[in-house]
Amino acid sequence: MLPALAFLGPPGTYSHQAAFDAFGDCVHYIANQTIADVFESLSSELPFGIIPQENSTNGSVIESYNLLRCKIVGQDSFVRGETTLPIEHSLVVRQNVKMEDIEHVFSHEQALGQCKAFLKKFLPRASLVPTDSTAGAARALLNPPSEGFDPSKSAAICSAVVTSLFRDLEVLRTGIQDGESNTTRFYIVSYGADVQVPWKIPPTHQKRALIRLSPDRSSGTWDSSRAIKALNMPVSRIDRRPSLCSNTLHDVYFFEVYAEGGKENDVSWFDCVNQAVERLRQAGLESTVLGMW
Repeated sequence: MLPALAFLGPPGTYSHQAAFDAFGDCVHYIANQTIADVFESLSSELPFGIIPQENSTNGSVIESYNLLRCKIVGQDSFVRGETTLPIEHSLVVRQNVKMEDIEHVFSHEQALGQCKAFLKKFLPRASLVPTDSTAGAARALLNPPSEGFDPSKSAAICSAVVTSLFRDLEVLRTGIQDGESNTTRFYIVSYGADVQVPWKIPPTHQKRALIRLSPDRSSGTWDSSRAIKALNMPVSRIDRRPSLCSNTLHDVYFFEVYAEGGKENDVSWFDCVNQAVERLRQAGLESTVLGMW
């Protein structure tokens, strides 16, 4: 029996495509309505999931980082890998709808943000309507969310593949994303830290880890250099979100670190990361390993 993997659905989303590229026929795919649903569905019966982490044009995926703040991540659920997908957005409409007809554009907020230049130039007066996913935006053209949206005056930003999944849709424009290179990076998440990830082809990328830091809330200032010094290992990125554990304005930080030179084996990388976390704790920084890969 194949292990199950949750993705942001419906079928035809970029998450679905990224998951299939990484796992092929090695998993059973389960569509979820939101990124939060992907996390919440993880269990011993559904051990894997994929969530978008960052886009090269529009930056970090806020919904994913908001979920990484939760205590369950680093206890029951873990980041176990990464994969990337080049993104080519298309403007999809019901058959015979023309550009001048469009008054509403549906898509996920990330996709809307990745096509700002196109929307400003060609559809400056159209209202932008966020949806849970890009494929969900295409579905909205067939089943409008309310009587206020006329399908003959609406469009969706999504992958061109949806036209093969949903009847009566056609591509009006392709390659509408901002910039020549638009790529989304995804995190692979799992229920439990030890379950083997069923890659189609095992990745060979540099060893990495994601660490969540919660500064001492009694201190009014945050000095990132103190954390970097305590880590004493290369840091590839730092992200920040409001803390869930404070009544005042405090943040939680996410440090993604990597193995210098990529020479550590699995055992020594595990030791390196845990030793770094211990140094952070000795420096007064509450730290949790959210994943290693």
